[in-house]
Amino acid sequence: MKSRILWWVPRARPLVRLARVSLILTFICGLLAASANAAPFVYVVTLSQQFGTIDLANGKFQPIGNGTPDGLANLVWWHGSLRTLTTFPTPGSLAKINPAMGEEAVVGATGLSFNAFDLAEVRGKLYLTDFSNNLYSVDPLTGIATTDVNTGLPPDPNIPFTFNDDGTFNLCDEGLYGIAGKLYATFDSYAIDPTQTPPTIVHEYVSPRVYEVDPFTGATTVIAKTDWQLSAIVEADGKVYAFKAVIDGFDSSIDLPISHAELVTLDLKTGKTQKVADLDPGLGPIFGAVPVRRLR
Repeated sequence: MKSRILWWVPRARPLVRLARVSLILTFICGLLAASANAAPFVYVVTLSQQFGTIDLANGKFQPIGNGTPDGLANLVWWHGSLRTLTTFPTPGSLAKINPAMGEEAVVGATGLSFNAFDLAEVRGKLYLTDFSNNLYSVDPLTGIATTDVNTGLPPDPNIPFTFNDDGTFNLCDEGLYGIAGKLYATFDSYAIDPTQTPPTIVHEYVSPRVYEVDPFTGATTVIAKTDWQLSAIVEADGKVYAFKAVIDGFDSSIDLPISHAELVTLDLKTGKTQKVADLDPGLGPIFGAVPVRRLR
């Protein structure tokens, strides 16, 4: 029996070492796979005037700061700080946000007031659209918008957040984002019946499409049909995501729809989306997103 034990022990040691190496390699591969599958984080601005981050893997929101004094639309990076557009109660101003503290500071008025719609950055320059989907260049230091360029994006035929004679309520959605040196947009325009729960779309003015826009000439290419109510788009780690504003009800005391946000992936070539997660209903729609960067 002793000789058998002595025979087994020295031959078992290499097997044990191999088993340990195998376990270590399996663990490392698991970590690499988890890292590869992990989605990035993005900064966002919400209808509830809260700045924070969202984990694109699961839609989890983490607030930064105590909320912003203005409603905000879109986020872009500019020299280590974030630029955004104010919507209410200070409409149409360029503002900056400290991403570490969530503090908002107005840079200056664009000159478009309520007509300022969406903000994007392409090739180191800032651009914004109005509700007619004209394109303007924006001075990032003063906020002044100049150089009106006509695009092929359809204009909104109605003033948003207004009622029609038949009692329906006008809305529109736009996502605008610079990707790989090109400007991409999603846009739709419609009216809902606020007496229904949830409110239904009863007038389809401009069907939702994905567009590619040349920011220098305004030349526009229609790429594909897409979903209604995409309120923001963002590219992160080579993948495009969108936030859908899902209308749940209508608050007649303030004449505004009640909505929550849904995180989806967006295929820019086909316009198809795939749901990732529903966001906290208390946030309301997401009106702008940009990837988180390490602050220096």
